[in-house]
Amino acid sequence: MREEVLRLENLQKSFGSVHALRNASLTLREGEVVALLGDNGAGKSTLIKAISGMFPVDRGDIYVRGEKASIRSARDAMDLGIETIHQDTSLAPDLSIARNLFLGREPVTLKWLGVFAPLDRTVLREAARALLRRVGISKKLDADALVNTLSGGERQSIAISRAMQFAAKLIILDEPTNNLGVEETHGVLRFVKEVREAGHSVLLITHNIHHVFEVADRIVVMRRGEIVAERTVADTDLLTVESLILGVDVASLLKDTKAH
Repeated sequence: MREEVLRLENLQKSFGSVHALRNASLTLREGEVVALLGDNGAGKSTLIKAISGMFPVDRGDIYVRGEKASIRSARDAMDLGIETIHQDTSLAPDLSIARNLFLGREPVTLKWLGVFAPLDRTVLREAARALLRRVGISKKLDADALVNTLSGGERQSIAISRAMQFAAKLIILDEPTNNLGVEETHGVLRFVKEVREAGHSVLLITHNIHHVFEVADRIVVMRRGEIVAERTVADTDLLTVESLILGVDVASLLKDTKAH
């Protein structure tokens, strides 16, 4: 069996009287894409924010590679190998692709100068070009191009590439194809497959169930802060997943609609 990357045990989180997470438990393994599905308000965002360090849970435990972890900030999550890519990709739009790929980890000369050390722009540019070639987008993009000149799909590609570059154990993708065109969407889905083939784990949050069946290995469904179902993609279908999300038998509803 593949090595465990992340395990959540009975996570609970409340905001006043609202129970956003209720004993949520989940396991991800190496080289696995898990789709986290649920209607609005199901608790998906709260769960990924807990994993990515945006706020601590009230109760429950998080394990990374079998070791109990304390994730109190985004830096804690990154240090544990957890990278979260939100819809806006969290890139610096006024910097180049190369700078974004190595942001906070830029190669420098005169390292003894610490934070005042100048960038080694030649090494930075060559490293960025090598990464772009590795992920298959070198024909389209110049490492010196500013991020604010890129399309939505290209930005997602850069954000995912950055996570791959720094060997993230787990990459969390929050609605990565939202508001993208057809070609850009296919590009992002291709990257998800490449990330898995490279041995990374992916937690994919999306409202598009069709995309789930293209790239995911397993589906986890949330309702009202609880994880209510888990299915392997190979052993389920679209109507079943929709029924689990809504809490009703969609097939029966469709039959009733046709009958009338």
